[in-house]
Amino acid sequence: MADCHDLFQGFNNRVRLTDAKRENLKEARDVLRNKITIHFSQNRPSYRPQFQGQGSYVMDTIVNPIKWDYDLDDGVYFLGTASKENRPTPVSFHNWIIEAIGTHTDKVIDKNTCVRVVYSAGFHIDLPIYYASYYSPELAHKRDGWILSNPIEFIVWFESKTNSGFKQEFLFEAARKEEFRTWAEDVRKKDVQLRRMVRYLKGWCDYKNGGMPSGIIMTILAAGNYVPDQRDDMSLYRTLEAIRASLKKEFVCRRPTTPKGEDLFAEYTVEQKSSFSKRLDDLIEDGKRALNDSDKKNACEKWKIHFGDRFPCHLVSTGPTIGAAIYEPLRDIAKTSTPWYRK
Repeated sequence: MADCHDLFQGFNNRVRLTDAKRENLKEARDVLRNKITIHFSQNRPSYRPQFQGQGSYVMDTIVNPIKWDYDLDDGVYFLGTASKENRPTPVSFHNWIIEAIGTHTDKVIDKNTCVRVVYSAGFHIDLPIYYASYYSPELAHKRDGWILSNPIEFIVWFESKTNSGFKQEFLFEAARKEEFRTWAEDVRKKDVQLRRMVRYLKGWCDYKNGGMPSGIIMTILAAGNYVPDQRDDMSLYRTLEAIRASLKKEFVCRRPTTPKGEDLFAEYTVEQKSSFSKRLDDLIEDGKRALNDSDKKNACEKWKIHFGDRFPCHLVSTGPTIGAAIYEPLRDIAKTSTPWYRK
């Protein structure tokens, strides 16, 4: 049986966002935070913005895209108790943030859910705007008004799956910034297997491009069906099998946090679901062939079909794996997983 664990480790190094790109995002984020803070202190001192990173940047599941921008989500929070009727409209908050940003960037796009700041260096920063408390924030949605939305809950949920020691207080309390920084550095040093599984799935979606699910869907499916193994190739195969088994029972991906239970596949057409299922089947079948192949080079080429040229087959010498054997228990793999939305 070909062992491609080291090749997946090499693939991880290629799809994981580089430190240089992370620094680009961090520097641009900090400039925006400073501009917004100064603008409000000088022009609207009754509103004091606070900021909180969210999404894949914090969880370190962010990947290097092949052709698209890489990005960071940075929530802008206005803490207050005013009712929806007695506070400024979502459009007003959007306009204020755009005023604060000014013209130092290449492009500013006012989306329904956020203000997007685009940079010519190949990345963008999304600024969703929230009002109320940290524990029950309401998103300023230009079309739908104020919507209860708490992205921090998702980080808490995902990090509980990794047993990383994350505490939501790291994000809510400015006094604990050093604790959060220490935790984030430890996360990047340890790089647990589940994070790699998410990156592999995102890398697959990135390579296949059109019609593939969003990053949050792949993160939920991976975390809810994760099957650990000492080898990344085996863990990925088993996790994919578990994902397929759960989708065959019911083709849903339920959000585990606010709005809890929302099916993220709800707006997918029958054709879109069928296309994704076919690609998932193909990856699983080629993964099985790769695991059962006695030649590591051949096995690598089977994985490469689905992950592209970033999968490092050039590192493999042609020839059979010493002591290779057919891995018979593959047919029983999916039995070890219980998807979170089935409990």
